[in-house]
Amino acid sequence: MIVYHFTSSEFAVKALRDRRLKMARINELNDPLQLCAGSFSNSDTQSKLETFKNRMNEQYGVVCFSKSYDDPVLWSHYADDHRGVVLVFEIPDEQAIAAHYQPECFRLDVDAAMQRGGFTESDLPALIAAKFSSWRYENEVRMTCALNDHFCQIDAKRKKVYFESLSLESFGRDALKLTGLIRGIRCDLKPADIASELLAADMLPVQDVRLDFSSFRIVAGESYPVDGVRSFSACCFRV
Repeated sequence: MIVYHFTSSEFAVKALRDRRLKMARINELNDPLQLCAGSFSNSDTQSKLETFKNRMNEQYGVVCFSKSYDDPVLWSHYADDHRGVVLVFEIPDEQAIAAHYQPECFRLDVDAAMQRGGFTESDLPALIAAKFSSWRYENEVRMTCALNDHFCQIDAKRKKVYFESLSLESFGRDALKLTGLIRGIRCDLKPADIASELLAADMLPVQDVRLDFSSFRIVAGESYPVDGVRSFSACCFRV
Protein backbone atom coordinates (compact mmCIF):
# COMPACT_ATOMS: atom_id res chain seq x y z
CA MET A 1 0.00 0.00 0.00
CA ILE A 2 1.28 3.48 -0.89
CA VAL A 3 0.85 5.96 1.96
CA TYR A 4 1.93 9.51 2.73
CA HIS A 5 3.65 10.85 5.86
CA PHE A 6 3.45 14.62 6.40
CA THR A 7 6.34 16.20 8.28
CA SER A 8 8.54 19.27 8.59
CA SER A 9 11.69 19.66 6.50
CA GLU A 10 13.78 19.35 9.66
CA PHE A 11 12.37 15.94 10.56
CA ALA A 12 12.45 14.79 6.93
CA VAL A 13 16.19 15.52 6.79
CA LYS A 14 16.72 13.51 9.99
CA ALA A 15 14.69 10.62 8.59
CA LEU A 16 16.78 10.55 5.41
CA ARG A 17 20.07 10.87 7.25
CA ASP A 18 19.38 8.27 9.94
CA ARG A 19 17.19 5.90 7.91
CA ARG A 20 14.48 5.90 10.53
CA LEU A 21 11.15 7.55 11.33
CA LYS A 22 10.01 8.74 14.72
CA MET A 23 7.14 6.79 16.23
CA ALA A 24 4.24 8.37 18.10
CA ARG A 25 3.47 6.98 21.54
CA ILE A 26 -0.10 5.84 22.08
CA ASN A 27 -0.61 8.00 25.19
CA GLU A 28 0.69 11.08 23.33
CA LEU A 29 -1.41 10.92 20.15
CA ASN A 30 -3.26 14.16 19.38
CA ASP A 31 -6.61 12.46 20.01
CA PRO A 32 -6.91 11.70 23.76
CA LEU A 33 -9.77 9.28 23.03
CA GLN A 34 -7.42 6.83 21.30
CA LEU A 35 -8.06 3.31 22.56
CA CYS A 36 -10.92 4.70 24.65
CA ALA A 37 -13.54 4.96 21.92
CA GLY A 38 -15.67 2.19 23.35
CA SER A 39 -19.03 2.88 24.88
CA PHE A 40 -19.21 1.59 28.43
CA SER A 41 -21.19 2.44 31.51
CA ASN A 42 -19.39 0.78 34.41
CA SER A 43 -16.14 1.75 36.09
CA ASP A 44 -14.71 -1.77 35.90
CA THR A 45 -14.73 -1.68 32.08
CA GLN A 46 -13.23 1.81 32.05
CA SER A 47 -10.47 0.75 34.45
CA LYS A 48 -9.58 -2.30 32.37
CA LEU A 49 -9.52 -0.24 29.18
CA GLU A 50 -7.19 2.35 30.75
CA THR A 51 -4.92 -0.43 32.04
CA PHE A 52 -4.84 -1.98 28.56
CA LYS A 53 -4.05 1.38 26.97
CA ASN A 54 -1.13 1.99 29.34
CA ARG A 55 0.22 -1.51 28.72
CA MET A 56 0.07 -1.08 24.95
CA ASN A 57 1.79 2.31 25.33
CA GLU A 58 4.76 0.53 26.91
CA GLN A 59 4.93 -2.11 24.16
CA TYR A 60 3.99 -0.36 20.91
CA GLY A 61 4.45 2.84 19.00
CA VAL A 62 2.46 4.13 16.04
CA VAL A 63 3.51 5.57 12.69
CA CYS A 64 0.77 7.65 11.08
CA PHE A 65 0.12 8.15 7.37
CA SER A 66 -2.61 9.36 5.05
CA LYS A 67 -4.00 7.61 1.99
CA SER A 68 -3.67 10.87 0.04
CA TYR A 69 -1.32 13.84 -0.21
CA ASP A 70 -3.53 16.38 -1.99
CA ASP A 71 -5.55 17.88 0.88
CA PRO A 72 -4.18 21.37 1.70
CA VAL A 73 -5.48 21.11 5.28
CA LEU A 74 -3.14 18.18 5.94
CA TRP A 75 -0.23 20.22 4.63
CA SER A 76 -1.20 23.07 6.93
CA HIS A 77 -1.64 20.91 10.03
CA TYR A 78 1.16 18.37 9.65
CA ALA A 79 3.74 19.75 7.18
CA ASP A 80 4.68 23.04 8.83
CA ASP A 81 2.13 25.19 6.95
CA HIS A 82 3.24 23.85 3.55
CA ARG A 83 6.92 24.50 4.35
CA GLY A 84 7.51 20.80 4.95
CA VAL A 85 7.33 17.68 2.83
CA VAL A 86 5.45 14.44 2.35
CA LEU A 87 7.46 11.24 2.55
CA VAL A 88 5.97 8.57 0.30
CA PHE A 89 6.12 5.03 1.66
CA GLU A 90 5.12 1.59 0.58
CA ILE A 91 4.06 -0.49 3.58
CA PRO A 92 2.80 -4.09 3.80
CA ASP A 93 -0.96 -4.32 3.34
CA GLU A 94 -1.23 -6.68 6.30
CA GLN A 95 0.35 -4.08 8.62
CA ALA A 96 -1.80 -1.17 7.45
CA ILE A 97 -4.62 -0.24 9.84
CA ALA A 98 -7.11 2.10 8.15
CA ALA A 99 -8.90 4.48 10.49
CA HIS A 100 -12.59 3.75 11.01
CA TYR A 101 -14.48 7.03 11.42
CA GLN A 102 -17.74 6.96 13.30
CA PRO A 103 -20.12 9.52 14.84
CA GLU A 104 -20.32 7.81 18.22
CA CYS A 105 -18.51 5.27 20.38
CA PHE A 106 -18.86 1.60 19.54
CA ARG A 107 -19.97 -1.18 21.87
CA LEU A 108 -19.49 -4.58 20.29
CA ASP A 109 -15.71 -4.88 20.57
CA VAL A 110 -15.74 -3.67 24.16
CA ASP A 111 -18.55 -6.03 25.15
CA ALA A 112 -16.78 -9.00 23.53
CA ALA A 113 -13.55 -8.18 25.32
CA MET A 114 -15.29 -7.93 28.68
CA GLN A 115 -16.89 -11.33 28.10
CA ARG A 116 -13.37 -12.72 27.69
CA GLY A 117 -12.38 -11.08 30.96
CA GLY A 118 -10.39 -8.16 29.58
CA PHE A 119 -8.53 -6.74 26.61
CA THR A 120 -5.69 -8.43 24.72
CA GLU A 121 -3.32 -7.46 21.91
CA SER A 122 -5.84 -8.86 19.42
CA ASP A 123 -8.11 -5.92 20.34
CA LEU A 124 -5.44 -3.33 19.51
CA PRO A 125 -6.11 -2.90 15.75
CA ALA A 126 -9.86 -2.29 16.21
CA LEU A 127 -9.36 0.09 19.13
CA ILE A 128 -6.56 2.06 17.51
CA ALA A 129 -8.53 2.37 14.25
CA ALA A 130 -11.63 3.87 15.89
CA LYS A 131 -11.79 7.66 15.56
CA PHE A 132 -14.51 10.29 15.79
CA SER A 133 -15.95 11.22 12.39
CA SER A 134 -14.57 14.78 12.50
CA TRP A 135 -11.10 13.31 11.91
CA ARG A 136 -12.23 11.90 8.57
CA TYR A 137 -10.34 14.53 6.55
CA GLU A 138 -7.05 12.85 7.57
CA ASN A 139 -7.92 9.69 5.60
CA GLU A 140 -5.52 8.01 7.99
CA VAL A 141 -3.63 4.74 7.90
CA ARG A 142 -1.61 3.56 10.87
CA MET A 143 1.09 1.01 11.45
CA THR A 144 1.86 -0.26 14.94
CA CYS A 145 5.48 -1.10 15.70
CA ALA A 146 6.98 -2.90 18.68
CA LEU A 147 9.19 -0.65 20.78
CA ASN A 148 12.83 -1.62 20.55
CA ASP A 149 15.55 -0.07 22.70
CA HIS A 150 17.98 -0.45 19.78
CA PHE A 151 16.06 2.36 18.06
CA CYS A 152 15.64 4.55 21.12
CA GLN A 153 17.10 7.90 22.13
CA ILE A 154 16.76 10.08 25.23
CA ASP A 155 15.55 13.57 24.35
CA ALA A 156 16.23 16.88 26.07
CA LYS A 157 13.42 16.21 28.53
CA ARG A 158 14.95 12.85 29.48
CA LYS A 159 12.15 10.97 27.77
CA LYS A 160 12.61 7.92 25.57
CA VAL A 161 11.97 8.55 21.87
CA TYR A 162 11.53 5.52 19.62
CA PHE A 163 12.07 5.11 15.88
CA GLU A 164 11.16 2.61 13.17
CA SER A 165 13.84 1.88 10.57
CA LEU A 166 13.23 2.56 6.88
CA SER A 167 14.96 1.66 3.64
CA LEU A 168 15.19 3.09 0.15
CA GLU A 169 15.83 -0.32 -1.36
CA SER A 170 12.85 -2.34 -2.59
CA PHE A 171 14.58 -5.51 -1.44
CA GLY A 172 15.25 -4.22 2.08
CA ARG A 173 13.86 -6.04 5.10
CA ASP A 174 12.28 -2.92 6.62
CA ALA A 175 8.50 -2.60 6.55
CA LEU A 176 8.87 1.09 5.70
CA LYS A 177 10.02 1.44 2.09
CA LEU A 178 10.65 5.08 1.18
CA THR A 179 9.65 5.49 -2.47
CA GLY A 180 9.49 9.25 -2.90
CA LEU A 181 9.42 12.76 -1.45
CA ILE A 182 6.98 15.59 -2.26
CA ARG A 183 8.08 19.16 -1.52
CA GLY A 184 5.47 21.62 -0.21
CA ILE A 185 4.72 24.86 -2.03
CA ARG A 186 6.64 26.85 0.62
CA CYS A 187 9.37 24.27 1.14
CA ASP A 188 12.93 25.65 1.07
CA LEU A 189 14.51 22.19 1.19
CA LYS A 190 16.40 22.08 -2.09
CA PRO A 191 17.19 18.94 -4.12
CA ALA A 192 20.85 19.46 -3.19
CA ASP A 193 19.89 19.38 0.49
CA ILE A 194 18.09 16.08 -0.07
CA ALA A 195 21.03 14.64 -2.02
CA SER A 196 23.42 15.50 0.81
CA GLU A 197 21.48 13.22 3.17
CA LEU A 198 21.43 10.23 0.79
CA LEU A 199 24.17 7.70 0.19
CA ALA A 200 25.94 7.81 -3.15
CA ALA A 201 24.20 4.57 -4.09
CA ASP A 202 20.74 6.02 -3.38
CA MET A 203 18.23 7.57 -5.75
CA LEU A 204 15.02 9.16 -4.48
CA PRO A 205 12.19 10.35 -6.77
CA VAL A 206 11.16 13.91 -5.80
CA GLN A 207 8.11 15.93 -6.82
CA ASP A 208 7.19 19.59 -6.47
CA VAL A 209 3.60 20.71 -6.02
CA ARG A 210 1.29 23.48 -7.13
CA LEU A 211 -2.11 24.70 -6.02
CA ASP A 212 -5.13 23.86 -8.17
CA PHE A 213 -7.29 26.93 -7.66
CA SER A 214 -10.28 25.32 -9.35
CA SER A 215 -10.46 22.51 -6.82
CA PHE A 216 -8.41 23.76 -3.83
CA ARG A 217 -6.33 20.58 -4.07
CA ILE A 218 -2.56 20.11 -4.07
CA VAL A 219 -1.22 18.73 -7.34
CA ALA A 220 2.19 17.06 -7.62
CA GLY A 221 4.27 17.53 -10.76
CA GLU A 222 6.38 15.02 -12.60
CA SER A 223 8.94 13.22 -10.45
CA TYR A 224 12.65 13.78 -11.00
CA PRO A 225 15.50 11.72 -9.58
CA VAL A 226 17.74 13.01 -6.80
CA ASP A 227 20.94 11.02 -6.51
CA GLY A 228 22.75 10.76 -3.21
CA VAL A 229 26.26 12.08 -2.66
CA ARG A 230 27.03 10.90 0.85
CA SER A 231 29.83 8.38 1.33
CA PHE A 232 29.07 5.23 3.26
CA SER A 233 32.01 5.83 5.59
CA ALA A 234 30.47 9.13 6.69
CA CYS A 235 27.11 7.52 7.43
CA CYS A 236 26.22 7.12 11.09
CA PHE A 237 22.56 6.08 10.99
CA ARG A 238 20.96 3.39 13.13
CA VAL A 239 23.01 4.20 16.22
